[in-house]
Amino acid sequence: MDLHHLRVFQAAARTLSFTAAGRELSLSQSTVSLHIKQLENEFGCQLFLRSRKKVALSNAGRVLLQYVDRTFTELKNAELAVREFSSSHRGTIRLGVGATTLIYLLPPVLASYRRKFPEIEILVTTATTEVLLQSTLNGEIDLAIVMSPSEALSEVETIPLMDEELVFVFPPQHPLAKKTKLLAIDLHELPFISHLRGTAMRTVQEQYFDEMGVHPRTVMEMENMEAIKSLIRVGMGSSLLPLCCVTGVHGRGLVIRKLNGLKMSRHLLLAVNDWGAHPPATHRLAKRIIRAFGGGTTPDSQSIHEIDKVG
Repeated sequence: MDLHHLRVFQAAARTLSFTAAGRELSLSQSTVSLHIKQLENEFGCQLFLRSRKKVALSNAGRVLLQYVDRTFTELKNAELAVREFSSSHRGTIRLGVGATTLIYLLPPVLASYRRKFPEIEILVTTATTEVLLQSTLNGEIDLAIVMSPSEALSEVETIPLMDEELVFVFPPQHPLAKKTKLLAIDLHELPFISHLRGTAMRTVQEQYFDEMGVHPRTVMEMENMEAIKSLIRVGMGSSLLPLCCVTGVHGRGLVIRKLNGLKMSRHLLLAVNDWGAHPPATHRLAKRIIRAFGGGTTPDSQSIHEIDKVG
């Protein structure tokens, strides 16, 4: 089985387009088709279902893709691990993170790691917790900084990082901006810019509202914190946001308020599919993130203990 053929198959399976796979790999569409056909002849079955306008993975193709993704992930990890014995320390780490965490919390960690290991490339992907966890399970991401709660958290290994405070954010002219602390009743029917349905942040938000027994009036839904802040500044509503994105210069033109008697927060974790399958370079980045975010280890987790032993 030719690794090059498998690389072509992986690109075609990911894009569901022989033309797009060819562009990605600098091959012609006919060459991609030929490589796929050679693989199908070798396996004795169809890997793609072809129609005049599109291609789709067959059942056999979906099974093969799982193994191919794992194979190339292991090859990448093998390269990182073996290079530990050389002076170059080259390699790539794929990190997934939410946009807010990336913008406001992560840059010092990445800068520190880059200074220490300039030949290690960190590829950063931003997405919601749900997408990041699925990408981690699929082997497309090595490390992910995610939020709880999420059903998929039970399928990965996690280390707690931090509880980040959440605050209500208003434009200066809003009547509630004049109050020093909010009461739950103040939030009832409040025009509210909500986080997207199905995301961890929306789940946290709704859990707090259910606990308080209040129901703000959702006027918009979005996930981009900068967009939410811009809309708040012009009086389009209020929102519940992580404190990190509205402190100092990031909070200009905004007023932050806390709820009287209830501290609200979101819980960040570091997630990975299998700590033991990753090379020391990935472990070192994980340790730097844990230390920077103030996270800790749990004494009953052998995998976390192994990370802590990495220099």
